[in-house]
Amino acid sequence: ELIKVIVFLVRIFVFCVQVIERNADPETMLLTFIRRKLGLTGTKLGCSEGGCGACTVMMSKFDPHSNRIIHQAINACLAPLCSLHHCAITTVEGIGSVGSKLHPVQERIAKAHGSQCGFCTPGLVMSMYTLLRKRPQPSMQDIEDAFQGIAKARIIYYIIYSYIKYNNSADSVQPLFDPEEFLPLDPTQDIIFPPELMTLSKEPVVSLRFRGERVLWVQPSSLTELLELKAAYPEARLVVGNTEVGIEMKFKNQLYPVILSPTNVQELRNIQFTENGMECGAAVTLAELGEVLREEVEKLPNYRTEIFQAVLEQLRWFAGRQIRNVAAVGGNIMTASPISDLNPVFMAAGCKLTLVSKGKIVFLLQRKFFTGYRKTILRSEEILLSIEIPYTKKGQYFSAFKQSPRREDDIATVTCGMNVVFGEGSNTVQDIKLSYGGMAPVTLLATDTCRQLIGRQWGEDLMEDACSLLAEEMSLSPSAPGGMVAYRRTLTISLFFKFFLTVQRKLAQELFHQDPPTVPPGQSADDVVGRPMMHLSALKQATGEAVYCDDIPHYENELYLALVTSTKAHAHIISIETAEAMAVPGVVAFISAKDIPGSNKTGPVVSDETVFADNKVTCVGHIIGAVVADTQAHAQRAAKAVKISYEELQPVIVSIQVGSHSLFSTRLPPAVIHDLDWILGEIHIGGQEHFYLETNCALAVPRGEDGEMELLVSTQAATKTQVIRLCISWRSHVVCRVKRMGGGFGGKESRSTILSTAVSLEQFTIDRCWDECITISDFSQRRARVELYNKQHRWTKRGLSIIPTKFGISFTATFLNQAGALVHIYTDGSVLITHGGTEMGQGLHTKMIQIASRTLEIPTSKIHISETSTNTVPNTSPTAASASSDLNGMAIYNACQTLLQRLKPYKTSKPKGNWEDWVSAYFDRVNLSANGFYRTPDLGYSFETNSGRPFNYFTYGVTASEVEIDCLTGSHKNLHTSIVMDVGKSLNPALDIGQVEGAFMQGVGLFTLEELRYSPQGYLYTRGPGMYKIPAFGDIPTQLKVSLLRDAPNERAIFSSKAVGEPPLFLAASIFYAIKDAISAARAESGLSGPFRLDSPATPERIRNACQDKFTKLCPPPEAGTYTPWDMRV
Repeated sequence: ELIKVIVFLVRIFVFCVQVIERNADPETMLLTFIRRKLGLTGTKLGCSEGGCGACTVMMSKFDPHSNRIIHQAINACLAPLCSLHHCAITTVEGIGSVGSKLHPVQERIAKAHGSQCGFCTPGLVMSMYTLLRKRPQPSMQDIEDAFQGIAKARIIYYIIYSYIKYNNSADSVQPLFDPEEFLPLDPTQDIIFPPELMTLSKEPVVSLRFRGERVLWVQPSSLTELLELKAAYPEARLVVGNTEVGIEMKFKNQLYPVILSPTNVQELRNIQFTENGMECGAAVTLAELGEVLREEVEKLPNYRTEIFQAVLEQLRWFAGRQIRNVAAVGGNIMTASPISDLNPVFMAAGCKLTLVSKGKIVFLLQRKFFTGYRKTILRSEEILLSIEIPYTKKGQYFSAFKQSPRREDDIATVTCGMNVVFGEGSNTVQDIKLSYGGMAPVTLLATDTCRQLIGRQWGEDLMEDACSLLAEEMSLSPSAPGGMVAYRRTLTISLFFKFFLTVQRKLAQELFHQDPPTVPPGQSADDVVGRPMMHLSALKQATGEAVYCDDIPHYENELYLALVTSTKAHAHIISIETAEAMAVPGVVAFISAKDIPGSNKTGPVVSDETVFADNKVTCVGHIIGAVVADTQAHAQRAAKAVKISYEELQPVIVSIQVGSHSLFSTRLPPAVIHDLDWILGEIHIGGQEHFYLETNCALAVPRGEDGEMELLVSTQAATKTQVIRLCISWRSHVVCRVKRMGGGFGGKESRSTILSTAVSLEQFTIDRCWDECITISDFSQRRARVELYNKQHRWTKRGLSIIPTKFGISFTATFLNQAGALVHIYTDGSVLITHGGTEMGQGLHTKMIQIASRTLEIPTSKIHISETSTNTVPNTSPTAASASSDLNGMAIYNACQTLLQRLKPYKTSKPKGNWEDWVSAYFDRVNLSANGFYRTPDLGYSFETNSGRPFNYFTYGVTASEVEIDCLTGSHKNLHTSIVMDVGKSLNPALDIGQVEGAFMQGVGLFTLEELRYSPQGYLYTRGPGMYKIPAFGDIPTQLKVSLLRDAPNERAIFSSKAVGEPPLFLAASIFYAIKDAISAARAESGLSGPFRLDSPATPERIRNACQDKFTKLCPPPEAGTYTPWDMRV
């Protein structure tokens, strides 16, 4: 009885009209059916894997258990037709049209300029339409969630949202559209849910079976039947949303002859609450799970729902809304993906799984559940029935994190669930579970780390130990799949640190707003140039009526072509076996190079490529041949069945280095080189995918006479296509037509790769400094006030300047970039440190003690630095180049780490002990003295060849200053200075701000005051404070602001800090150039303009001389060479 095949029909409703499909093939997706069988081409085929949202439709069904109609946005490209029995489907054509009446969603996206190429617009419209059917008054969060599954929807959404904000303002700039013209939402325009479906849904559930060419699909009606089927077909796959199996069958050439769909098995669909938590059936969708959890979070105390909130946070970033609407909780668990978003959460939460075959087993989700890559402990006849997600209790805290290249709808790099339970009324860890995904072929529990944290107090000591333990336990092979090994290992620690601080940072995206240009005054109302005219196809794109290449109605006897491509980079083709491919139903022919009657040569400009590979392939993906069949599915299946034998050759890889002589042989003229600013270095730039949602598509229609051919192609170059696409006809016999494209970006002109331009991280940091300085100095308003002041005052002028600085950190003599340290621990717990740096008021020793205190996890009161001495630390480098904290700090850190390793067994054996207990290791003859050494890595620069890396990193700063000069005397006042300095993560902000202020004021002296004056015989006049003047209190700007740039960690120095000391000195040049700006205003009063010379320092003498006026003309300087000067300026 189980083996017997019963073929059922599929009964669905489209636009409230019943559609019956007999002999439905389980491999037929809804998208194929509505486009090919029903001719509804508004729903587009983009990625075919649920990642772009172009195929979004609304699926509606009646749930008799909740007695309500459920509307869901789904990906039609992944929804098997046979899974939609007794469902209603609404596509973009069904909600409005240009010829009848637009739906308000369609109208708004068109008139608000939200549609560009338009290929994904129908999917965007249907996502919003479905949301409005569920929630007529959605929140902004609801809208964002609805758009998550649409590629590029965020861009469109923010364009619309920013324009709406703009139009709601009182700005006088011409608006881009008038919201008052939009149609109101009219519920009577919505398609009603078919009453017949409500009646059918209340009938008893029956089993459904569908037999296709290769696959048997069975939808059992009871748990008993499901278990019997699983026993009969132990290798059968259970499928709810088809979001995993569907992709495997499409793209990974997997075949599952028997598929069991448990969506009608009520035991797998139940959600019930117990004393311990929520029990969720394995076939419950992620969207349903989220809705139930959200309701519980709203009504229960916060401490009870810590795990529920963590699951909701992960679901927020889990794929797109369309996927969450159909993907099942059990499917996510049983897929056993090592980068699952939810499995680390379930594992850290201690969730219980109920497994069932002939009996029932309750299994705690732990490390042993996952036995290998995408493998679980389940036997072939067992299934997952449900999962119990527990409540939390007082004193229990839970967090989940996901780090991925893109925040939304992206696979994770590392995921984790973190659960800690404290003893009642204390901060002592009673239990802790840290679970990670992305760190092994399976989901991991950091068992060793957790074990050593139990019983510890939750504080800095625990955090430091936990980070060290995780670094050791969460190891990865350098060749680990996925790469980014160092990054991933760092993430495990970073995410724990986030958990430790109970900080959950969410991705913030700014809405960028730019005022649209206005049209010239007096322009005719009929002149649309410069006005916000709507895209001509926007309305048709929003309704799905815009026709793309693949939307063209079928021709009779139309055939489909699928390419056969090389899997080798460089090889001779030995043989091509096509017997298996030709046996696939519907296959008409296999064509290759030998079948081309004309030339096999082609190319967008020069014919230097082949249509089909002829005897040899030169890259992976080289086209070898093509299969022609009656359907796209048959052609693609047959193409995969073609067997090719190769004789592999050595791959030819041309790199920039190998080709540098030929690629860069051109030399610029010396004069040009001399005039250019050069930045020497190396950068590697990768290629960029031409991510147009409409893939390359062409339809060739033979006209039957004289070899005439019509080509309907999605291309940017119709003339080139006219020649390239067919090699057997004259151009006069070939017509190429292009209606529109669903994106191109140059990829549909040729296969040339456009490389992107990289922007350095240095520029990013200096830009941040610049922007912050502009803000805190109120620069724009200050400039306006300066200009007003100068208009009102003749003999005093004010000037304003903003100046950046970039300072390389390292000794240019490479051998000096090293440091040593000696750390002693005494039996009373006190610590003595000696290092190679010297203290000169900059706070070096203070920072070194801070570093030792953090590393050893002891108070600074226990640490002492006596002096710098060469008998304790030899061969010291000078305390110079602003590098001493970096060098000596790392040397101390390394020495302390050595000591910690020696004390580790004692800390482990006495986790509740104190520092004095642990240093009793002395009595076991453990060495409590250690040397530390550090050398800055990867340095080396040659002045002769101008090559190498001279600096470890750069530090940055920006300063804005305002001054006022007395045009008659040349004296000046420093009115205002705002400084933004990049010091990474400051080791000591108080010291660093002081260093910034001190360096700046030293620079003020350098650029405006301090001057060395010699006699012609070389005698230094300016000796001592009587002659040599340094800045005094009055030289400090009246208003001085110093800000340290936030969130700018530096991974190349101790604890992410950066050097400070010399770098801020140059910022005082802002005073110098503000003076020069003020002098320019003074000179303008005298009718002088253009460049002028002002030497540094800008002394009163020089300021006054530069302010040329009628008075200076009366006192011209003596002619040089006619006298012996008193002093010589050096």
